[in-house]
Amino acid sequence: MENRMKSLNSFSPLIKLRDMKIALSTLFLALLMQPALFGAEKCALMKDDDIDPEEYSEVMGKKIEFCCGSCVKAFDKATAYYIKAVPALAAKFSDAEKKELGVDKVELLEQRYCPIYPDRIVNPECKTEEYNGKTVYFWSSSAQRKWKKDPEGYFKKAMEAGLLPQFKS
Repeated sequence: MENRMKSLNSFSPLIKLRDMKIALSTLFLALLMQPALFGAEKCALMKDDDIDPEEYSEVMGKKIEFCCGSCVKAFDKATAYYIKAVPALAAKFSDAEKKELGVDKVELLEQRYCPIYPDRIVNPECKTEEYNGKTVYFWSSSAQRKWKKDPEGYFKKAMEAGLLPQFKS
């Protein structure tokens, strides 16, 4: 019996090493699977798209990640606007930082989303078209071109989806 205990103890470091390898492999797989298990972080401007850590803007030493270069450009053009319009972005800045960026002076548009690409948040610097005496904002020139091809059809769809609140009054 004593010999058996000695032989088991001699394998103890090997067993511990094997268990550690299994634990590390499991941890590594869990980290790789994190986006699939918990959902990848979504872009603040194209709310249905996952962020790409290589697409980002830096503001006051904070790295703000987006899904693509188009979002980076839009954010850089209207930084204060988006910080005020998107709660997830606002949460990254203190009240003093927001004041320094001019967020307190920003007036939000009634319209929040593009009528053609409804997952994309528009800003006052976006492309526009006048329709029935009111301004409609578009995420991009391609969205604007689509609108021009069938304004009545897109207007109807956008109204049904609640995307053009400026027309409700």
